[in-house]
Amino acid sequence: MPSDQHVLDNLYRPSPGRNRRVSSNEQPNWNDGNMDMTWLQPGDVLEMPLLQGPGIIRHIWMTSHAGGVGELDSLTFRVYWDGAERPAIEAPLGMFFAVAPGMPAPVESYPVQVSPTGSLTCYWPMPFRQSARITVTNDNPNRGAGIYWQVDWEEAPDLAEDALYFHVAYRQEYPATSGRDYLIADLKGAGRYVGTVLGVTNAQAGWFGEGDDFFYIDGETVPSLQGTGSEDYFNDAWGFRARSGLWFGQPRWDGYEAGDTGICYRWHLLDPVNFSTSLRVEIEHKGNLPFSEDGFFIERPDYLNSLAYWYQDSPTSAFGSLPPWPDRLPPWTVHHLLQSFQAIRVIGDIRPKITCEGLFGGRPLLEWPNTVAGSALAIPFVVSETDRYALQLHGFSGPDHGTFDIEIDGTVVAQHHAFASLAPSPIQMSLGTHILEGGMHTLAFRAVEEAVGPLQVDTLRLLKLPVEATRPVKGAHEAHFIRLGIGRALYAYRLAYGELPDSLERLVEAGVMDSRYLSDENGNRMQCAVEADCIIVTAPEWSHRWTGLDPRR
Repeated sequence: MPSDQHVLDNLYRPSPGRNRRVSSNEQPNWNDGNMDMTWLQPGDVLEMPLLQGPGIIRHIWMTSHAGGVGELDSLTFRVYWDGAERPAIEAPLGMFFAVAPGMPAPVESYPVQVSPTGSLTCYWPMPFRQSARITVTNDNPNRGAGIYWQVDWEEAPDLAEDALYFHVAYRQEYPATSGRDYLIADLKGAGRYVGTVLGVTNAQAGWFGEGDDFFYIDGETVPSLQGTGSEDYFNDAWGFRARSGLWFGQPRWDGYEAGDTGICYRWHLLDPVNFSTSLRVEIEHKGNLPFSEDGFFIERPDYLNSLAYWYQDSPTSAFGSLPPWPDRLPPWTVHHLLQSFQAIRVIGDIRPKITCEGLFGGRPLLEWPNTVAGSALAIPFVVSETDRYALQLHGFSGPDHGTFDIEIDGTVVAQHHAFASLAPSPIQMSLGTHILEGGMHTLAFRAVEEAVGPLQVDTLRLLKLPVEATRPVKGAHEAHFIRLGIGRALYAYRLAYGELPDSLERLVEAGVMDSRYLSDENGNRMQCAVEADCIIVTAPEWSHRWTGLDPRR
């Protein structure tokens, strides 16, 4: 039982192993310098000193300037066991520590911890017999990054013969492939599956996570382990929100608009999945439209990526391969607003300026130090081709920042949006989904009277969206939510008036039910009848009787 008490019990048992560490400590000034990092220019590879076995890696700590600009995943972490040519661990650095798409977020789990500022720590035990080779590659073609690192390991002359090797492998589908479940792991050999990290970027509005998880053990055609929903597998319920726990959590969860992102982890430390010859882990990519009455449990084309964590009896190379960093990003087009600096138009007397924020000023920003209500700032940007896009604005909030109406091509897309916060902090906000023609467009900010103050923004991001998932002919799933809408209105009406309504129309007149629920899931008008102490509603495909004081279900 891997409990805290078990860990503490190990402390009083003698060990023949000697502790070792490799780190970025400045050499030869190991006790007289503080530039204890490795600088990686684009394409550079950090090759840590080779660890000579037998041994067990006990602890890894890292941090990087890349986290301050949201690009932790541009660094690739690889580990090779016992001289193998291909890595057993191959993962984007941030995602290995359960944060993505590159921005630090708090993780307080048992084997992995991340601080809000980007301290990355893990305690996965990683045994090896001959050697451990560890590398970090800067896959960002445009930016260098410093990385600070420590790896603590223990010599293990009595390493058990049956000790398993630690593995981590990456997959992605941008967008998820129609007609099949999303594959998380496809393993051959014997071992124990110990964790999943799943990232999502919404390809359309609504909830992505109604899909069930499936574990096919040792060649099964019917999975032994069958789940009941995506958030259920990650030990949550009724959707996601940002949180972190010992065994599971969602360090980041933006919301339910197209372009919103999230990441979740589930460590199988207390319930590892054992396999003798093979293991296949899949999850359905099914979810809902913004209103479940319009589409529930439909296959969605969201952008999914994942890591599988497992121990295996041999240092097997991972299934698949890790794409280059630009290809493992969802297909955002990023327009840095400073690229339009010389073309910006201002209504008013105060011009924008260039400033820098974030760790060591790592994010150049467009700052508009406006002090006059009604002033406006207009920034041109170019769209390469006509299509449907999710738009996001990134920048910084601050204690004295202003409130603005935000416009795209003269249409307000965010009204009276406040950029004020207690302390300076990075922000990203959805500007909605829009069909934009190829060519020149304008992003504008108009200062409102209520709270005049400065503005700091850096990028406008456009995500070209795939064809939306819909269900033109609704069925039992959507009918359930029609009945739910009627049932909750009946309950509210009876609480307020002490009697049943004589019709569905009366519920609408009383303001307790939307007129949408006068028709069934496919828009057919429904019939309503009152019998004794119950209401009966009849649609072409179903009939339902509501009884009792609380008939919501």
